[in-house]
Amino acid sequence: MNLRALFFCLIFAAFYSFAEAQVIVEIPDTNVKLAVVIPKSYELSGEQWNAWHKMQEDWMKNEYSKILKENKLKMNCSGCESIYMDAVFSIDSTGKLKYYKLVNSRKCADKFSKGLEIRFMKWFFRTPFPMELHNLNFEVRLGTGLKC
Repeated sequence: MNLRALFFCLIFAAFYSFAEAQVIVEIPDTNVKLAVVIPKSYELSGEQWNAWHKMQEDWMKNEYSKILKENKLKMNCSGCESIYMDAVFSIDSTGKLKYYKLVNSRKCADKFSKGLEIRFMKWFFRTPFPMELHNLNFEVRLGTGLKC
């Protein structure tokens, strides 16, 4: 295997788990560009999916309704069908959220304010992630919408 091909494979493996919904990686000293796709939470393996699903349920049960009340937000089919945020999470080796990247947000017909975005994330920064999610990057949807 030539050295350039080996280098390409190593770069691909290293960047496969970087936290952006899609990362374009340019390999130094070549004209090669590589698109890396980050998995969505529903694409996680069984144990990883179960761990995330439990965390998400806890957040929905304990935080989401509080956030809606604090911000005087109510969903209805006549003008506010959804309140959610899509983000890429990067979890470190100790189970802490290293950082997140906002992918999309929807508050009725608008985007989130920075304050609402931060409020959605607060719980995740102070709550340890289960071992199954350590050293992982994946995209999540926080919140929900109505089927009208």
